[in-house]
Amino acid sequence: MIEAALILFGVVIASAAMAIGIGGGILWTPVLILVYRLSPAEAISTSLFIQVVGLGSGTFAYARAGLVKIKLSAIFFLVALPGIIIGSFITIKLPQHAVQMALGIMAMTLAILFVVNNRDSEQGASGDFDSAKIRGIAPIPFVFGFIMGFLSLGISEWLIPALRSRLRMGMPQAIGTSIGMMFALALVASIVHFNLSETLHLEIIALGSIGTLIGGQIGPHISQRINDRILQQSFIYLMTLIGIHLIFQAI
Repeated sequence: MIEAALILFGVVIASAAMAIGIGGGILWTPVLILVYRLSPAEAISTSLFIQVVGLGSGTFAYARAGLVKIKLSAIFFLVALPGIIIGSFITIKLPQHAVQMALGIMAMTLAILFVVNNRDSEQGASGDFDSAKIRGIAPIPFVFGFIMGFLSLGISEWLIPALRSRLRMGMPQAIGTSIGMMFALALVASIVHFNLSETLHLEIIALGSIGTLIGGQIGPHISQRINDRILQQSFIYLMTLIGIHLIFQAI
């Protein structure tokens, strides 16, 4: 029963994350804390390992459809890398109730962000982008790379609106480019977290990864066939509830 539930969580979380273009950590970490009773530090490191599989699967699916701007993903990866490493170190050092409180606050902040950006952006050609515009977006992965290392939250939640509004990218390509960047970052963050904590819940990682691998293939198809606003509205309600519950438990 537990095994089937973990696989199901993986399918649902990865499908939603790949369809909306978010990091699965914002869903995995609360599930591991609230359902499987892992400490926040253990949940974050376990979430990152599972995300490597899901993001890798999603990156492959988006790249196969020609929706990943590899050069752009690489630039944002390099910009975010220092924050990933610093955030990973801080997670291990902070009291666990403070980490859980921060996670709850970020979940509610993310819900608010989706409310603000829950409208269709203009889509345009996806050719070469002006370097000045790219530099204008670069602070987003630089700042939120720290958040990903700290709480295993994705960067794409903040990056996708900028890619759509400033670079006029279509939603599927903005998601694909962000997912490719986060796959590389999750791989680095999971290695750093393991070296710091040396605690691995292998059964959870293995079973969650099976579902995530499946969901990573389903999500990109959903994003190209279903109005993303419907998915985003559902996500807003879910993040609000999760955020309130995590904050209440941490008090």
